[in-house]
Amino acid sequence: MTDLALGDRHSRPLDGLGNEAEMITVLLRAGSVTGKVNRQHMLVCLTNLTARLHGVVRAIQVDVEGDISVVRPNGAGPIDAMEGLENLATWANGGRIPVLPEDGTADIVVDLTGKGASGADLYCWGAGWKAWIGREPHRFERGSDRRESIGPYLAACLVAGELFKRAKGLRKGRFADDDAYSLWDGSAGRWDDLDDGPNLVGSHLPPLYLIGAGAVGQGFIQILGASELADTFVVSVDHDHHDKEGTNLNRCFLAGIADIGQLKTHAVARYRALSGLGGMEHAGTLRDYIKGAHPGLHPQLAEAEATDEYDLVVSAVDIDTSRQDIQGLHPRIVIGGSTDSLRAQSVTYGLVQGAECLGCWNVPNDNLARAAEREAALRAMSEADRRRELAGHVDDLDAAMAFLASKQPKCGQMGERDVKSFVGRMPPEFSVSFVSMTAAILTAAGLFRVVSGETKSRSPKTVFQFKNLSMAETATPRRDGCPYCSGS
Repeated sequence: MTDLALGDRHSRPLDGLGNEAEMITVLLRAGSVTGKVNRQHMLVCLTNLTARLHGVVRAIQVDVEGDISVVRPNGAGPIDAMEGLENLATWANGGRIPVLPEDGTADIVVDLTGKGASGADLYCWGAGWKAWIGREPHRFERGSDRRESIGPYLAACLVAGELFKRAKGLRKGRFADDDAYSLWDGSAGRWDDLDDGPNLVGSHLPPLYLIGAGAVGQGFIQILGASELADTFVVSVDHDHHDKEGTNLNRCFLAGIADIGQLKTHAVARYRALSGLGGMEHAGTLRDYIKGAHPGLHPQLAEAEATDEYDLVVSAVDIDTSRQDIQGLHPRIVIGGSTDSLRAQSVTYGLVQGAECLGCWNVPNDNLARAAEREAALRAMSEADRRRELAGHVDDLDAAMAFLASKQPKCGQMGERDVKSFVGRMPPEFSVSFVSMTAAILTAAGLFRVVSGETKSRSPKTVFQFKNLSMAETATPRRDGCPYCSGS
């Protein structure tokens, strides 16, 4: 099995970062974690994130004592912290990025203790709905050790983002200095000035649908399962697998090496069992789900489906056709999470007058026109550039070159099928673990706010940009002619 099987989309060129990473060894200084739930969440999430950054992280060293009791993507129940983290990394990446004891060789030291220990390069803390990262020990009061996973998970993402930027080299943007964020009101600033949200532990959520069990969907399920909610039922719908070509395991947080080639919904079902999260999975498309029968469905959902009503839907898909299918159900509320390069965002649709719906700007691309443009671009290249572009991506390179060199190519000509397949296959875009998890966190925060009723006077969209570490709320207006907004 090659490293490609872990997913290499985080290795693709990206504006603002260097093209090659300088491999780093990271030391996570956690101290005693027994009974310290916030610290355990940060440590488990950060280990899971960095263990998937192959080609960037060489090894993860850990200074930790005590037991981990919070649920992990590969297990539940108390376990010796070092053993649990070693097992987590091996499960996630097959040993490519190991978890090791501290030996004094780390390139970057991260302090998770929240005690102001000296000598680290980065410090982080997360509690309740808030997260913080800095270059010096924090100067604020941490307050009580709340059990929510949402703030600690964002803190882990902040650290992973800084490690990635330091390894790749930053050309545009900035590094963390003393930055705090509130997931309750979507604001950034100083820790003491930010509002915290309500206690989530023991709270009840209405039954809901999750469409898409890939990176954002799995992160969303992980946060729900780790949040110690009292009553939850999630119907997860996805037809896709953790593919053998290795484009998604670097950010599918509930899947390990053994899940390559397996359905994404299998990983969701396994984590639900570990965490006690209620629900069911449908290994098929949303259109398939609508047509089928569903024994074991939550009675409230079954009653609503009988009249074609879908109240609360989470969209974690990255294909515009699928987004159109979701909006076509006319749900009362849709909460969508997505990523774009180093930007994560979540949008709550259906609550703000005049704001976009999920279908407004997510219009499917004209794939035929896009393929024709790519073929025209190939024909305009020099022969050497064309050969470099096609090499390794077509079965018969010489035949493909001859087809493209033809001024009047014939239908069925040798090489045509190779060229048409190449131009119709869009290269996967950049994506990385900590951005996908942040989109999942923002989506979960949006759900919790909706359920709590705190949505008035709120902008529907929250955006986090890792390049400049900004988090802000905004809104996008409806698109003229949208068939859903216009009521047609």
